[in-house]
Amino acid sequence: MSGIASTTDTDLEGTSDQQLDGCYEDAWQSIRSTHQILSDRIGQELAEAGLPELAWHDVLARLNESADPLRPKDLLCRVGMTKSGLTRLLDRIESAGMIERRSCPSDRRGTWLTMTDEGTKTLAAMKPIRDRAFASHFVGEVTAWEARDLAGVLNRVSASVLGELEGEDCCEL
Repeated sequence: MSGIASTTDTDLEGTSDQQLDGCYEDAWQSIRSTHQILSDRIGQELAEAGLPELAWHDVLARLNESADPLRPKDLLCRVGMTKSGLTRLLDRIESAGMIERRSCPSDRRGTWLTMTDEGTKTLAAMKPIRDRAFASHFVGEVTAWEARDLAGVLNRVSASVLGELEGEDCCEL
């Protein structure tokens, strides 16, 4: 099992500001590429099983986790795409009969999303494949301690940015 290299402040003594700036860029690129590579791999495994793409799983899983219907903006950050990308994805999932959109009675412009029985069946077929691929390609490479530390750092960054975006009709976590 490989792990994330741990760096302490004393490890960085004597490192130039320019080298440190490169560390941040390297971390950012690693986050982006790891997400893309892992998502592509899980997507391949879903496709080999004749199932929809990973983004469908993410939408269906979020709807399944919620006791109440969700609004599209509630999904925005959780599925990692733009507003227009999410709208097109929801259109495709709705056309496949896996979700329903209902008007929000208190806001005529708003819609509520609920999962249909077909969506529940599809999620049940997707989940073991997604979970197995995730376990193999992520859990198998990262210790629980590393995952906890990584989540803490990334959640702190997310909270900072979301705090700045508050009130701008952006995603909510």
